[in-house]
Amino acid sequence: MTILTQLSSQRRDRTEASNRKVVLQCLDDPDLLSEIAAGLDSDSTALVGDCAEVCTQVAEVQPERIVPYAPALIELLPHTNTRVRWEAVHALACLTPLIPELIEPVIPRIAEMVARDPSVIVRDHAVDILSQFAGTGAQAARVVYPYLTAALTQWDGKHAAHALPGLVHTARACSGLKDEIRTSIQPLLDSPKGVIRQAARASIKAIS
Repeated sequence: MTILTQLSSQRRDRTEASNRKVVLQCLDDPDLLSEIAAGLDSDSTALVGDCAEVCTQVAEVQPERIVPYAPALIELLPHTNTRVRWEAVHALACLTPLIPELIEPVIPRIAEMVARDPSVIVRDHAVDILSQFAGTGAQAARVVYPYLTAALTQWDGKHAAHALPGLVHTARACSGLKDEIRTSIQPLLDSPKGVIRQAARASIKAIS
C-alpha cells in the first residue's frame, strides 16, 4: 500500500490527523518522501495539498530531507489553489537557508506574491522566504532589501513583523545600509499592534 493512500484526502479525513501520521512515518523512514514528492505532481489538487503539507511539516523538523524536492515545491508557487500555494511557500521558507541558489531566480515571483496574493498566510510565508534569503549572505541581502522594505508598509503593515528579521540580517551583512534600515523601522515603534511594536524595538536593538 502506497503512503499516498494514507493521506487525509484519500481517507476522506477532514482533519489533519491522517497527514500528521504520514509525517511521523516519513520522519522515521525518509525513503517514503519520494512517494510524497511524486504526489506533488498529481492531477488531484487535494492530494497535492496533502503532499505539500507533509513536506512542510517534515521541513520544519528535518529540512535537509526536503531539499531534493525543492524544485517541485517551487513549481507549485503559481498554483491556483490557495492551500497548495501556502504549503509550498511555507516549506520553501524552511528550506531557503539551505537552497539560496534555487531561491534566487524566483525572488521576483516571491515578491509578486507578497504584493498581490489574496491570502494573508501565503503572503506571510512569502515574506519569510525573503527574510531567510537575506540571511544567506550580503549579496542576497542586497537583492531582497527593496522587497523587505516595501513589506513594512504593504497591506497596511500586516507583514512587517515577518520582514524585520530579514532587515536585521541585511543591516548586519551590509553595514552601509544600517542607518537607512533603522530609519525605515522607526515608524513601527508607534504601530497600533503590540506585536509589531515589540518586534520593531527588538530589531532596532539588534542592529544598534
